[in-house]
Amino acid sequence: MFNKVTKSVRILSAAGVEEAGSGHPGMPLGMADVGTVLYKKFLKVSNENPSWINRDRFILSPGHGSMLLYSLLHLNGFDISIEDLKNFRQLKSKTPGHPELDTSLGIDMTTGPLGQGFSTGVGFALAERYLSELLGEDIINHFTYGIVSDGDLMEGVSFEAAELASVWKLGKLIYIFDDNNISIDGRVTNVSSTDQKKKFESIGWHVLQVDAHDENEISQALIDARNVHDKPSIIIAKSIIGKFAPNKQDTSGVHGSPLGADEMQEFKNNIGWQEDLFEHKKEIYDYFDEKRRIDNNLFSQWKETFSNKYETNDEFKKSWDLLISNDISIELHSDKTSLATRIAGSNVLNYIGTVTNNIIGGSADLTASTKQIVGDSKFSHENYGGRNLEYGIREHAMGAIVNGITLHSHLVGYGSTFLVFSDYMRPSIRLAALMESDSVFIFTHDSIYLGEDGPTHQPIEHLMALRLIPNLDVIRPSNSCEIEYAYRYAFSKSGNPKAIVLTRQNLEYLDLDTKYEEFTNGAYIASEGGDVTIFASGSELELAFSIKEYLKETQVRIVSVPILNKLENVDPQVISDLKASNLNFTIELGRSIGWETYLGGITKSFSIDQFGISAPMDNLREQFKFTTEQIGEEIKKFLG
Repeated sequence: MFNKVTKSVRILSAAGVEEAGSGHPGMPLGMADVGTVLYKKFLKVSNENPSWINRDRFILSPGHGSMLLYSLLHLNGFDISIEDLKNFRQLKSKTPGHPELDTSLGIDMTTGPLGQGFSTGVGFALAERYLSELLGEDIINHFTYGIVSDGDLMEGVSFEAAELASVWKLGKLIYIFDDNNISIDGRVTNVSSTDQKKKFESIGWHVLQVDAHDENEISQALIDARNVHDKPSIIIAKSIIGKFAPNKQDTSGVHGSPLGADEMQEFKNNIGWQEDLFEHKKEIYDYFDEKRRIDNNLFSQWKETFSNKYETNDEFKKSWDLLISNDISIELHSDKTSLATRIAGSNVLNYIGTVTNNIIGGSADLTASTKQIVGDSKFSHENYGGRNLEYGIREHAMGAIVNGITLHSHLVGYGSTFLVFSDYMRPSIRLAALMESDSVFIFTHDSIYLGEDGPTHQPIEHLMALRLIPNLDVIRPSNSCEIEYAYRYAFSKSGNPKAIVLTRQNLEYLDLDTKYEEFTNGAYIASEGGDVTIFASGSELELAFSIKEYLKETQVRIVSVPILNKLENVDPQVISDLKASNLNFTIELGRSIGWETYLGGITKSFSIDQFGISAPMDNLREQFKFTTEQIGEEIKKFLG
């Protein structure tokens, strides 16, 4: 029966690609046996309750092979119909080329950018260990499985994450490597000499090798992997890409384009298929029924266990209610002193940590500099209840792992580093925005005023570069109530990632009379005036108040813009109401490009459109003409 089912999986996968006229049939044809074994014997997933928190997670890291997943989900009774398979890659279908995620359909993560799924899966496995420690193994106890490809393993982000999975001893993380020696341009051996077995063994993974087309070998390897509790496992599955397509199998030609009419006919002949491509016998669907019944029963038992524990265990009830809280609705109180916003922010995060249990994060080897610490203990294989993560110098993996932590269920993951290093993790940030994940990225050392380290460390284009990512809120608070609001907003679950951007240098406390709702609108009037308007964010808000005092014979309105990108689609009247006159100036220690897009006509932008210089901060202020007097005198020229 196994061979009949895998035949159907291959036919559905190839037919969906053929129907669309585009797609990647090679991987589904090569990994149909592995996928079938997983869903038949191992994956604990409920087609009746696909978002069950204690389900096993399945990551399809080579997401171009998504027709394999769609076919298996269809045959397993998830909400993907034959019509959905026929609509593969079509407008507004349930079956896009790279689906990323949709837990309602049974899709945990199926990634486009290679390496991302592998790395995000480490975050899923980490979240499982933390929640199991927090809530008990009777509530959280599941595996994270994944299929990974040559391309995933070539991308450096996967190795960054693999090392961390080993350090943390994430034994419930199991990957199956589709070892077919084919990439888009030809043989993998043309561009890689890596012995993957030795590589993973050298960093402490449990490594097995199987024939990807042998049901018994695949099953036994998965059993063995599940029994190793102190190491993540990778099963190297030797496969034939495009298996049973007689002229294209084991070639790059089957990777990224349909088989074509002639090859499709020969493929059908090769596996003995006579019926309609989208009509499959009841026995094929029945094959998976027993496993799904078992898993649906497991869900019912789990739900009863959960209810009993929630009703009888006060500590568990408190932990669960705190975990699923959707808003940081606590009263915070700043000490109202001169501080760098990284320090002021650290104080807020530390306090939030004492009244929450759903925030986990850390730094890419810069905790001493970014100061972003939550909780009082470190996550490790000796303490899975710790909340502080040491990522090492691995910004890109940090971003992906943060996404995995956040996507798992009710947790919010965060990662911190210098703003200039956001470039190292941009693909992960972009995916967070695309997936509407509540991930939080905290960046410090936000301008040239970090000083003597010089232009390699001084961000210039980074603020605007981050603001260009759709659905990402870039928050740049001043040292004021804005710091408290920034963290409250960032860690409240609103369906999009946030980037908090903080200073290295001290700022004077600004005693602003600002409501939280005004802050989250993106901009508000911080000080009234009728002659000119200065728009500023972050540390430059302090400078704007100094300039107002310098221009005391002029009525200067100051508008704080802590979340500039929030103004992108507002009613034009909102922008007009912020402006006191037709004299409008912006101040920000970064590129000026973009401000006019958000605000309309600007008289002059005081910005930095070149790389920085290694020098003390006071010298940099003079060099880049960012003193109160220099900007004040420039504004005077427009007053007439």
